[in-house]
Amino acid sequence: MNEFDSKRVQDFLKKWLGSEGNERANYQTFFGDLCVALGVEGPAPKGSVAGDPFCFDKDIKFYTEKAETTRFADFYKEGHFLIEAKQVSTDSAKGHGKRGTKTYRDAMQKAFNQAKSYAYNRMLPTLPPFLMTCDIGSHFEVWEGFSGEYGSYGARKQINLNDLAQSEVFDRFVAIFTDPQSLNPEKYRARVTREVAAELAKLSRWLEEQGRDPHETANFLMRCIFTMFAEDVELLKGEVFTKALRHLSCS
Repeated sequence: MNEFDSKRVQDFLKKWLGSEGNERANYQTFFGDLCVALGVEGPAPKGSVAGDPFCFDKDIKFYTEKAETTRFADFYKEGHFLIEAKQVSTDSAKGHGKRGTKTYRDAMQKAFNQAKSYAYNRMLPTLPPFLMTCDIGSHFEVWEGFSGEYGSYGARKQINLNDLAQSEVFDRFVAIFTDPQSLNPEKYRARVTREVAAELAKLSRWLEEQGRDPHETANFLMRCIFTMFAEDVELLKGEVFTKALRHLSCS
């Protein structure tokens, strides 16, 4: 996140933070402004690209024995995300209810259930890695679906709108819009495993060059792997092994 990113985000927050109204009237402008704030490409006009892989009001068809119906996902990008929007008030109980009330919480959970039914619809080519609901002017609720499941409504992670001013949150949203697989925990773990394996191979060769006994070297490397595992699952607290390695590399 650089100074230009920060300026765009601040302009976005100045316009939208704490805003109230009707999501049907505001959500397309809000998400268009969000794309600008993130510095990412916005959606093409609906109908201009075959299949509308990135659009507002994505057509989602549902079939029963008696009829075919079409519903609309507020904001969709194939292979990236599906978002349902709400916009309420902190002072009024109109519409979806005042923020913090049971009526409001029920409305947000209903938005999640609706978005989830869209995401699992067999007419979509892929399951979106990220499912989101958004209370325009307030916050996002985010679920990850890399495993093929989003979990229940309680599995959500809330990201307040003003958190976009934080570099870590900003970068994460940019990745959701541009390269969601970079946030896939399985791919991250696989990459780290490859990197660790490469470093251990270098260490093994170096120990052999020093004339170390192969069995001694193998036992040492196994202890390293077990210690890294113990640290990863927090049997060892405070990253003591990682800190020790950093100290050795600097000495």
